[in-house]
Amino acid sequence: MRISYKNLKRYKDIAHILIKYGFSFIVEKLNISEVAYKIPITSPSQNIKNMSTATKIRCVIEELGPTYIKLGQILSTRKDLFDEDIINELSKLRDSVEPFDTDIAKAIFENETGLKISDIFKEFNNIPIGSASIGQVYEAKLKNNEDVIVKIQRPNIEETIKSDIEILKTIALTLEDLNNDIDIDLKQVVEEFNAQLMRELDYKFEAINAIKFKDMFKDSNEVYIPTIYDEYSTGKVLVMEKIIGVKLSDISKIEELGWDTNNIAQIGVRSLFKQIFEYGFFHGDPHPGNIFVVSNNCIAYIDFGMVGIIDNKMLNFLNNIVIAIGKRNIDRVIHLLMDINILNSDVDMSSFRQDLLYLMHYYYDVPIENLSISNILNEMFRFFRTYKIAIPSQLTMLSKTIITLEGTARGLNSSFSIASVAEEFIKYYYINQLSIDKMLIRAKDNVEEICLDIKSIPKQLKTILRNLEHNNLRIQMDDVKFTSLERCITDVTTNISLSLVLASIIVGSSLIISSQNINQNIGIKLMAIIGFFISFIIGILLVIKIFRSQYKNKFNFEVYIYKILIKFFIVRKFGGIK
Repeated sequence: MRISYKNLKRYKDIAHILIKYGFSFIVEKLNISEVAYKIPITSPSQNIKNMSTATKIRCVIEELGPTYIKLGQILSTRKDLFDEDIINELSKLRDSVEPFDTDIAKAIFENETGLKISDIFKEFNNIPIGSASIGQVYEAKLKNNEDVIVKIQRPNIEETIKSDIEILKTIALTLEDLNNDIDIDLKQVVEEFNAQLMRELDYKFEAINAIKFKDMFKDSNEVYIPTIYDEYSTGKVLVMEKIIGVKLSDISKIEELGWDTNNIAQIGVRSLFKQIFEYGFFHGDPHPGNIFVVSNNCIAYIDFGMVGIIDNKMLNFLNNIVIAIGKRNIDRVIHLLMDINILNSDVDMSSFRQDLLYLMHYYYDVPIENLSISNILNEMFRFFRTYKIAIPSQLTMLSKTIITLEGTARGLNSSFSIASVAEEFIKYYYINQLSIDKMLIRAKDNVEEICLDIKSIPKQLKTILRNLEHNNLRIQMDDVKFTSLERCITDVTTNISLSLVLASIIVGSSLIISSQNINQNIGIKLMAIIGFFISFIIGILLVIKIFRSQYKNKFNFEVYIYKILIKFFIVRKFGGIK
């Protein structure tokens, strides 16, 4: 693997950690020049050997540092890619690191805003209340006595993260041939991670999200969104209103205050469906640490760095598939999955249909109060992984959000059931899909789309006819595995060619050696011997090539054959090794 030598030290650190936890085969696979062969491959300690693979993966990520911890946290939402044991371990990753000096934080603030700390704040607490991989959080009080939270980005964190992303891209490219074995497109995962992390590095992005949520719930008495002080916020600094309340994770305090935990859980469910169905824009990480309980009838969201977006097409898909499942219409479900390109031609449709039918019937007759959204979604992800079906990122983020919300709601109220979610779903479905206003808007959109299609038909026909006239019509055929077929044909023709050459040399040499005048001309005799020797070498190479193509993915068979040949010649020449 070719590497950037400015990252050489980082590559060595990664290799050491991978070897420490028993992943030396990855280091060997990467074959990092100047690294892989200079690090002794040692056996992991007994404690590490006793760990599960999922635990080892988590420990590796923790030791690799902030960027990889952030990657692990994002991957913990991808239940469509990993088994539940790995997801559970990745969910344990905590984004907390050693705090950096407050004087440096103040210098960053003043450099970014162009304003002095003393000119803006009446009070500024020098002790951070939180220190994460990307930034640090402080409490402060504005000149007008309003309590605020100040987030300041770590110094040089952007350069560090970009360097780690470059390394991850190189590793993903090198391990590309493993995609078929692990059913994960590593390159795509890194690209998605890069996009997510670049958004989180820009505090302006979080500020815009918070302003959108503020507008979304401006008329609500149940959900409060903190105010963003945009005049003091930049790409590396964020100043927002401090929420006075109780963290949703502090259930004992909520109960002590006499607040109704079931009502709070219902508010959380209603707020999520409002975000999804009315705006198609929702909080992507509603865990208990990001939600405050302000009163018995009001909650507040914080931390808007991770959000999900879902469009009308995907919402219609969800609505239609829920109805189809409710009617046990398996063919309609399959049709809907094909309509959004989830199913491809490689899927065994007969087995897929049978297994999907079993899955539907398994949950269909279970009383709704005994159902768990998490169990249903986890089973669905496991089912899709079995058939190597890629789920749209919109749905994975939404699923993760719903699973997190259900866990939070059950923490507040152990008797919380899917029935509450189903009621809210039906309510919002009828309000948003069957109301006269919404139907008129959809009808108007459909008419406009049809008119645009009709207007574009003459232009498209004109283009087709012009291409036909100039004999410039091309047909592109993709995804029919011509590359594999070409490689196979090349291998076969090469083997046949070598076989023919081998046969012709053997026949020619045999004819020469059987000649009556062979002893009269030493040159002809030598030519025949050389012919046999060349045919022997070609025969060995042909055997090696055949076995190599058969066992290429299992082990290096060519080296194995060469070792046997060397031992054979040593024994023949010297009678064995004393």
